[in-house]
Amino acid sequence: MQQTGFATSVWPNMILLYADSRISQLCLSLQDEFDVDVPVLLLLVIADRRGISCEDAAFDKFLAEAATWRELVVRPLRILRRAMKGHCDAGAETALREDIKRVELQAERLHVARLAEAFPTSPVTGNSKHDLADRYLIERGVPSEQRRDCLSLFDAVITRLVKIACPPDQQHTNLDPARKTTAS
Repeated sequence: MQQTGFATSVWPNMILLYADSRISQLCLSLQDEFDVDVPVLLLLVIADRRGISCEDAAFDKFLAEAATWRELVVRPLRILRRAMKGHCDAGAETALREDIKRVELQAERLHVARLAEAFPTSPVTGNSKHDLADRYLIERGVPSEQRRDCLSLFDAVITRLVKIACPPDQQHTNLDPARKTTAS
């Protein structure tokens, strides 16, 4: 898999996943409870499903670089937008909050583009597992049973999306339903 193909498909695939209310609720819950970077998690789920992995050192470096952008750009916008909720209800204040929300989404889209371009892809070989999302959730402190439930939901939603988008004879897509994410 060429990295450019992966990089260009990540955002549209994330939008498809996040459009499922179960996924968006799960992601926000993981974000609030375990400080999960939602774009990172979604990118890793997609990489797992596409059979893409990376070496441990490259994975750790990738996560560190992702955290820098998130902390400097995305998190301050999110904190500001959330702080305004319920406290800024006048027309102009609501419009400002919506502008901040729009800029936050734009910052997340840039975050995803940066993540996808920087992702140190390498094909999974031999009996390697597709476990990047699980490794990330472990790092964030998500308990084993909750990780399994999360990854199972991702698998179910992706499988449903692939079945909807492709006739059965054409189901070898970017999000291949035969590949499953794993939880230890």
